[in-house]
Amino acid sequence: MLWLLYMGGVQVGGKRMSDYMLVHLNVVRPLGAFTASHPNAVYFFSQLPAVFAKAKADDGLLWHNHGARTPQGGFADMNGILALQTERTKDNFDILTMAGWKDAAALHRFAYRDPLHRDGMKTLRDWVDRSDGATMVMWWERRGTRVTLETGWQKLLHLRAQGPTPDAFCMQTRFDMPV
Repeated sequence: MLWLLYMGGVQVGGKRMSDYMLVHLNVVRPLGAFTASHPNAVYFFSQLPAVFAKAKADDGLLWHNHGARTPQGGFADMNGILALQTERTKDNFDILTMAGWKDAAALHRFAYRDPLHRDGMKTLRDWVDRSDGATMVMWWERRGTRVTLETGWQKLLHLRAQGPTPDAFCMQTRFDMPV
């Protein structure tokens, strides 16, 4: 099972950090036929080491995890994608990125203000299948919670079915951290 754990209640500079973290799941399902040699796949996978390095250096990021959801509904690590060859969008893996953040401002700064990440999203925006609805979901979790990719996927399905709620929301309609 893929999961990450971040312990809460840590003292930083004499201040107690929040007992909560903002978790996000982002989903990319490539449009059309897919192989690891597709130009967009080559670009995407070539950018990952630099993006991951920047993410690890960001003080707003608590942890991050990556994997894939198979068309059959199972979860796998990223290596499973590289061997995949499909002829149709519906046969493609969903590429998953999940991370824990100190707050929404930290997530926004990294995702939309960092030139490497922002420019990568712009380059690949026409390669992403959005036919099922939202491709990103956020929610608050207590620090120390084991967060699985499956949990993230269920949160995304909740957002798609119910719209933004305190349990699953989007960047445009956020909910405050629980008190």
